Amino acid sequence: MVTIEASCVIKKPKEKVFEILRDMESYPSFMRDVKNLKVIKSLSDTKFITSWETEIEGAPVNWKEEDNIDEPAGIIKFNMVEGYYQSYQGIWHVKEWHDGSKLTLKADFDWGIPILEEYVGSVLKKKAERGLTGMVLAIKNKAENSNV
Repeated sequence: MVTIEASCVIKKPKEKVFEILRDMESYPSFMRDVKNLKVIKSLSDTKFITSWETEIEGAPVNWKEEDNIDEPAGIIKFNMVEGYYQSYQGIWHVKEWHDGSKLTLKADFDWGIPILEEYVGSVLKKKAERGLTGMVLAIKNKAENSNV
C-alpha cells in the first residue's frame, strides 16, 4: 500500500473552502482530470455514494466511493467500494491556518498487483501524486479566484 499526501494553504476561511470541497458534483467544472462525478446514492445527510470518471494521462480511471462528511471537523473521509484498485481510501481535511485555511488530501492506494507494483510502482505513485496535487490546487484556485 502506498500513502500519498498533498496540501496547500488557501487565503480563504475554512468554511468557504469546505463549501467548495463538499460540492463534489461541481469538480468536473474546475478539475481538469475529473470528467464526471455524480452522487448516485444518499445514505444519510452526511454519507453518500459517488461515481467518479477521471482521466490520467489519457487513460480512463473510474470508481465508486463512499464519502462521509464531518463538516464541523472540516473532514471528508472516502473509501472506494467499486473500482480498478484493490483499495483506495483517504481523507480530505480543511483546518484554520493563520489568515486562511490549510487543505490536505491524504490517500492510501493498493493497486492490487504486487508484481506490477514491483516494476512500475514508482511511476504509479508519481502519477497519483500529480493527480492528488492537481485536485488540491484546483480547489485552492477556485477558492481564491471566486466570490465563494
